Amino acid sequence: MKKVDSHIDDSILEKAKILEMITRYLSKYSSSQFDFYACNLENGVLTLGTINSSSLSVIRNHQRDIIKDVNFEFSEILRGRVNKIKLKIIQDPKN
Repeated sequence: MKKVDSHIDDSILEKAKILEMITRYLSKYSSSQFDFYACNLENGVLTLGTINSSSLSVIRNHQRDIIKDVNFEFSEILRGRVNKIKLKIIQDPKN
C-alpha cells in the first residue's frame, strides 16, 4: 500500500510546510489566549485564521509587522511577497 503523501501533489505538500513554518514563526505574536494559524497563501495574500474574535484585534494591531517579518524571514521560500493579510475565524484545529 502506498503512503498517503504519494497520493498528494507535491505543490500542496510544499505549501502546507510553508504555512506550518509561518504559523510557528508567528507564535511570537500570540499568547495562550490568542492563537492564530496561517491558513492560505495565494497571490500575495496571507490568510490568518483565529478561533475567536478577540484574537482578530491582536492580528490587526500587528498586521504591518507580520507582513514585514514574513517577507524577511521567508523571502527565500516564498515565490512572491506578502502584500496583504486576510483574517478569518476558524474552528479550533486542536479539537
